[in-house]
Amino acid sequence: MKNELLKAIKADSLIEIYKDIEDMDTFIVAKILKVADNHAIIVKVSATGMYDGFHLIEIDDIYQINTGSRYIQNIEKLYAAKNQKHIEFDEGHENLMLSILKFAQKNNFAVSVELFKDGDVQGFIKDISEDMLVISILTNDGEPDGEATVKLEDITSISCDHEDAVCLRILYSYIETKDI
Repeated sequence: MKNELLKAIKADSLIEIYKDIEDMDTFIVAKILKVADNHAIIVKVSATGMYDGFHLIEIDDIYQINTGSRYIQNIEKLYAAKNQKHIEFDEGHENLMLSILKFAQKNNFAVSVELFKDGDVQGFIKDISEDMLVISILTNDGEPDGEATVKLEDITSISCDHEDAVCLRILYSYIETKDI
């Protein structure tokens, strides 16, 4: 699948990515930004053609990629008609996990970090080292809730600036400043 993702970068178009073997009708639409041996960084686009954040995914989880479908063509039209854009992903670290974490930290994005393909931790990145990550945890209401330190090797995906994370950031800002 790595070669298919690299082709998608060159084509500069959206693709359908299938990762959920339990629900084979479920897929995500995304633009591929970066590919390394084990991971890819994507910009996800929602079913309504809206930008939906940056995501680090594991390439081994992908079992199917579709290109050029009518569905993709329609999503591309919606994306353009709604003037959707994403900021430039300007982190160039070879380790894509460190790259997306530094990008999220620099832009003060709320993140959702999945551990062991099961649970997740959400909040703001406080500190990043070569093997550990410290997150200032936020509840679903945007309330600060302590800190989590996790090993990078236990992280299975990372999402930032997606719809839920933007809502968390807004709620957090309101709590902190009493102003939106």
